[in-house]
Amino acid sequence: MNYKQTVIIKNVSLSQANKTFNDIKFLKYLITLQPVKIIRWDGTYDGAKAHMKFWFFGWKNFVVTHGENKQSDSSFSFKDLGTVLPFGLTKWEHTHEIIREGEDIKIVDDIHFIGANRFVMFFVSPILVFPIFLRKILYKTYSWN
Repeated sequence: MNYKQTVIIKNVSLSQANKTFNDIKFLKYLITLQPVKIIRWDGTYDGAKAHMKFWFFGWKNFVVTHGENKQSDSSFSFKDLGTVLPFGLTKWEHTHEIIREGEDIKIVDDIHFIGANRFVMFFVSPILVFPIFLRKILYKTYSWN
C-alpha cells in the first residue's frame, strides 16, 4: 500500500523544521491521544533507531532505523525503514521530505508498506495510515518556535 500527503506550514524556517523533527517533544506531540508508547528515540540521523509500541489487542513492537538523510539549501529528507514490524508487515518505508517554499515549509509524508497477508492488510492499512493522516492537523497546530 502507498499513502502520500502534503502539508504547508506557514512561517517556519527549514533549519527550525530540521531541529524540530529531531526533538522527542515533537514526536510526543504527534502521538498524543494515540495508544503509542515511545521506548527509544535517537533522532533522525542515519542509523538512529526509533522503537515504539502500539496498542492493538495487545502491545505490538514497531522499530525503525532512520536512513538516507539528504540535505540541501532548500530541503531535507530522511526515511524510516522498518526493522521490527507488527501486524504481519514485511516492509515499511516512510519518507519524510521537508521543502522550503519562501517563508514556509512543505512537509511530504510518503509511506509504502507491504504485508504477508492481503486480507489482514485490508483491515490493518487504515490503522497504519490514520496516525499519518492526523498529521495534517497536528503539523499545523504544533508550536514550531
